[in-house]
Amino acid sequence: MNHSDSKDIERWWQSPLGQQLLNLEREMVSQLDEPMPGYFSIQLGGNASCLPFSNRPGSQCLVAADGDVQAEAESLPFKSHSIDKLLLLHVLERSRDPHQVLREAERVLAADGKIILCCFNPFSLWGLRRLFSWQDSPPWDGHFFSQTRIRDWLALLNFEVTEQHKTLYRPPFRHPRWMQGSLFMERWGRRLWPWLGGVSVMVAAKRTIPLTPVRENWRKRRLFPTPGLVNKPLTREHNHGPR
Repeated sequence: MNHSDSKDIERWWQSPLGQQLLNLEREMVSQLDEPMPGYFSIQLGGNASCLPFSNRPGSQCLVAADGDVQAEAESLPFKSHSIDKLLLLHVLERSRDPHQVLREAERVLAADGKIILCCFNPFSLWGLRRLFSWQDSPPWDGHFFSQTRIRDWLALLNFEVTEQHKTLYRPPFRHPRWMQGSLFMERWGRRLWPWLGGVSVMVAAKRTIPLTPVRENWRKRRLFPTPGLVNKPLTREHNHGPR
């Protein structure tokens, strides 16, 4: 991402729509089913932290243009196997190489560390808005990947998806009044069309043991042995001949 793109997305995060999305995702991350164990937590993307509050100094870090650290998602300045939780806030959509972003995430995460991915859903009103836009301004200039594709990428890197949620069923209205007036769509969307949420939140754990089982030769089990393998019982006649 070049400097001008970075400034454009920063301005969008500060807009009413960007702030609405940020607050909603902060709430979603805080309500995840599984607890987020560990000490060091890193967030990539966004202009404010969405990580659960921690009173331990130095345990959280925001990697962004105006964050604690300025760095590219494809090349993080952290030691291998040093991070417990990694939150990617709409980073894949704007990356030149999303595969490298996930490879770098796998590198810095400790064993059984968690990656949290917040991504736009192409099969939603937000995806429809992008489809019919000029795609020349954030966030519509990014690539919206399906959850199936992201899950495939994670599986190749030996991640196991443990949670999957969707939210944001309202259209991407810019005007605060329209945003407030469409609030009822959140309640109905969760009930009637839960798969069409504008944002997907996916949690995956880094596994050190390969998830793909080794295929072994399998033979059909038989209740009875084949006739050719049945041994005739030994009798007095066979052992000593006829008397």
